[in-house]
Amino acid sequence: MTLRELEQVTITALKEGSVEAINLCFDLYYAALCSSANFYVKQPTIAEEIVQGVFVDFWINRKNIPSQSSVKGYLMTSVKHDCLDFLKHKKIEEQYADQFKDEMMDSYEDIFADLVNKDLQEALNNAINKLPQQCKEIFLMSRFKYMSYKEIATSLSLSIKTIENQMGKALKIVRAELDSYL
Repeated sequence: MTLRELEQVTITALKEGSVEAINLCFDLYYAALCSSANFYVKQPTIAEEIVQGVFVDFWINRKNIPSQSSVKGYLMTSVKHDCLDFLKHKKIEEQYADQFKDEMMDSYEDIFADLVNKDLQEALNNAINKLPQQCKEIFLMSRFKYMSYKEIATSLSLSIKTIENQMGKALKIVRAELDSYL
């Protein structure tokens, strides 16, 4: 009996549900199929899982195997396609993982920035509250109401020189309080 005739007999036996035929195919081709799969996926455990999956599909779809097929060729082609599908899926998973990681990093950066800003704002408020009353009032008018020194002097009936001195004092105190942030 030729190899081709043996394959025809094997395919016929498979189509009829012969467990001996699938066991024979498994014994003959399993190692070569695992080696082929490992060539693609570079992970022996995954390669074995793919080959086992191919044999399961081969058994389930045995009635649809073309009668003129080469069993080894059919199995090798199935392994190759499943390996390529695995690699495509792995690449997509890696892209999503990278995207998720980037989004999480952005989220952590936003949270960190919010915490730093909140902490800095609290420290600034504490520094402003430590200013003497007139100094504090002048500082707030200048930095938060965006008034010029001339406008502040007019509003408080003080000289521009007094405003300059008070702002210098305020800035010195605020800088000293925020030194760890600068």
